[in-house]
Amino acid sequence: MKKKILVVDDEQDIREIIKITLTDDGFEVIEAGDGRTAIELAKKEKPDLITMDVIMPNIDGLTAAKIIKEDPETKDIPIVILSVLSQDKNKYVQGISDYISKPFSPEELMSKIKGAIEKSGLSSRNLKNILVVDDEPDVIDIVTISLKEKGFNMISANNGLEALERLKTFMPNLIIVDINMPLMNGFELIKHLKKEPRFNNVPIVVLTGTYLSKQDKEHGLTLGASKYLTKPFTIETLVKDIEDMLCQS
Repeated sequence: MKKKILVVDDEQDIREIIKITLTDDGFEVIEAGDGRTAIELAKKEKPDLITMDVIMPNIDGLTAAKIIKEDPETKDIPIVILSVLSQDKNKYVQGISDYISKPFSPEELMSKIKGAIEKSGLSSRNLKNILVVDDEPDVIDIVTISLKEKGFNMISANNGLEALERLKTFMPNLIIVDINMPLMNGFELIKHLKKEPRFNNVPIVVLTGTYLSKQDKEHGLTLGASKYLTKPFTIETLVKDIEDMLCQS
């Protein structure tokens, strides 16, 4: 699977030069022209690495890098600073992987990027994102803590409406959803999700603490649910089901 690089620079010509260099070497490239967009794309796309210019409109590169590194969802993404400014280690954001001075050669760019990815020991494209939606805090805590320990990147919501808000900035590889919730129940949430093409291939595990008739289960499967789990369930069962579905998706 191709590594994804987020290239952040307010100069389109610079972004294009970097993009050509990276795509020629087999990387997938997404672009941002300012710090604010970079922060949003870092959360949404979870790139394997970010190249970050410093002097940009709205939010400068060092501030954007600091925000990205302080967010639990994006803190592990390596960031390489690209700038015409001289390197000032006193201005370094904690966690920055490397620094490249403009102008730079394609060889230097590739060397720094590959080195930063290798040093990080992390391919964030392989880190699976899971959204758990349940109105019971205990269930959310148990599922979130247990799956984080298994290496999954977790985010939670207390009902369907809150889940839809979370999904504006978070793209999951799998969704775990309760049926009986206030404001918007699980079936209604699934119905909303399946209207959006980007969620078409996202497996959905339905949790239920009540007996569901065959008709209700068939209704859920028709809407797009992938599997049912009845509460109480074991974490081992949940993890196995999740791993099986992610392998198939």
